[in-house]
Amino acid sequence: MNATNHKPAWKKYRWRDSRERILIGAAVAFSRKGYYGTSLREISYEAGLEQPSIYHHFGNKEKLYWTALRATHLYMVRQIRRRIAHQESLAEEIRAMFQAISWFQKEYPEFFSLLFSLVYSSPPAIANRYTRRYGGDLAHFVERAFRRHPPPTGYREKLSLTVHTLSSYILSFSGARPEKLRLSYYQALRRFLVSR
Repeated sequence: MNATNHKPAWKKYRWRDSRERILIGAAVAFSRKGYYGTSLREISYEAGLEQPSIYHHFGNKEKLYWTALRATHLYMVRQIRRRIAHQESLAEEIRAMFQAISWFQKEYPEFFSLLFSLVYSSPPAIANRYTRRYGGDLAHFVERAFRRHPPPTGYREKLSLTVHTLSSYILSFSGARPEKLRLSYYQALRRFLVSR
């Protein structure tokens, strides 16, 4: 893990105290190898703290993983909410959501990976708990936008399509795409939302 060109998380991100420093280090470490492949030694390196400090704050790896996952999710929701100012139209608000997701993925790729790629390779109890508690948060952003700006026709159809398109957009970051392929989920969705 001590690759010369790899800067540990505690030097890369801002943190307020040792607990937050551990959570950031854990999120970055877990995002690389998932729950099962990550050792406390790797988390210790990313956090820049000794293992006893990690045990002192979190007790065990499973509790640390859940807490890092939860903190990362809540951080993402706050960041996205800040970037989705209430717009004049449904299409503008949906576009702001796509831009916010894209921004978060570019700014915090490790956090994004942990939330959308690796959460389902974690212990089943944690994956289920995460899904039950937080699985619908992004869909709620879409639902609120539709309540503020209801389309004149096809409300349910357009709502469902928008939620699924946003989900597909998020999943598109999980795999590699051909370099010259440019997908515009928003453009396809916009045509549908403003038609009819």
